[in-house]
Amino acid sequence: MFTPKMGRRSFLQAAGAAALCAAAGHREGAAEGFRIPTGLYPSYVDEKTGVTVLTLTPGGSTNSIVYQTHPMWLDGGKYLFFTSDRSGGGMAPHLLELATGTVKPVPLKDAGHNTLSWNTPFLYYVQGDALGMLDLVQSFQGTAEPRIFGKVPDGVRSLSGTISVEADGSTLYLGAIIGDNDRSAIYAVDTKTGDTREVTAFDFKVGHVQANPFTPGLVMFCHETGGDAPQRVWTARVGGDGPAPFYKETYDEWVTHEAWWGPDRIVFTVWPYDDRHKGLPHGIATATLADGPQGKMEVLAQYPAWHTHGSPDGKWVMGDDFDRNLWLVHPEKRERRLLTQGHLGKGLKTHPHGSFTPDSRAVLFNSSREGHDTLCCALLPDDWESLPKAD
Repeated sequence: MFTPKMGRRSFLQAAGAAALCAAAGHREGAAEGFRIPTGLYPSYVDEKTGVTVLTLTPGGSTNSIVYQTHPMWLDGGKYLFFTSDRSGGGMAPHLLELATGTVKPVPLKDAGHNTLSWNTPFLYYVQGDALGMLDLVQSFQGTAEPRIFGKVPDGVRSLSGTISVEADGSTLYLGAIIGDNDRSAIYAVDTKTGDTREVTAFDFKVGHVQANPFTPGLVMFCHETGGDAPQRVWTARVGGDGPAPFYKETYDEWVTHEAWWGPDRIVFTVWPYDDRHKGLPHGIATATLADGPQGKMEVLAQYPAWHTHGSPDGKWVMGDDFDRNLWLVHPEKRERRLLTQGHLGKGLKTHPHGSFTPDSRAVLFNSSREGHDTLCCALLPDDWESLPKAD
């Protein structure tokens, strides 16, 4: 955990490469009809906030949420995609059927690079040099077979920065290291024909590739350093002129954990890495493409935030902190209130990596409160003002 006595670079060494970045699940099936059967799952009431918290993965297994940058719900929210060691053999993809609590492993081996589609039941994955896809709903019912549609482009030294699928499912994007000194590229692969083209290339390590959940041909990615980059967030368009800063940050801004929050808007955090920077704008922020790279960010909640995510209906933003508290932010009022706390288990350093459910009525997150990593869901109260207001 960062303390005021730590220097900026010593914090980088202590934190290492912080886990991927944050993003929005805007198009993960229609929210209409989405419902969590609260009586099916173990639950408790947070003693400080009064919020009901459900445990979606009870038992002693290790479970991990899909990062907020990528979709995790499918078939209108009937299924939740996550990783777990519950089936033996290490961490592997699983599906939870929300209505029954039934969990089944996804029948794929050695497919560590994978992503759900935003709008279809397909999982896209890399297996060796092959690119494949699998209908997860049919797979859950035991009737699906994977289909190989392409291959990793020649000249790729290693994949980097996750894979991501186009809003309409037509294109899979790959981030890759292609040369010395972390020279990188992003490739677009047609999911029907396997045809591949280079979208853009640049002289830094690519990270956190995120196809826009609404707009085909628009990709966001970052300069991956494991900490503070000189210019963190970039975009590229298929057939465009090359990469461009999304929001051109200043030297004093440690921008991180960016996430799509609409067709042209993102949320991200600005980390106040020392006492001086706590006196500058920081916390959960937002910016739009319409404002251009020289546009100004808007701070939605000023506190030492680390990860963030915006609700699909645009009404809420959530953020965590290094004490593993989850905060609910009212963007218009620029006000935050405590949603749930107490999710740091003894000897564990689990990050919540929270994200909103498709109906914007709950936040799904990692918790080690029970002494192991599990997936929890905090239900938003009907009365937002019933939550404790930040000091």
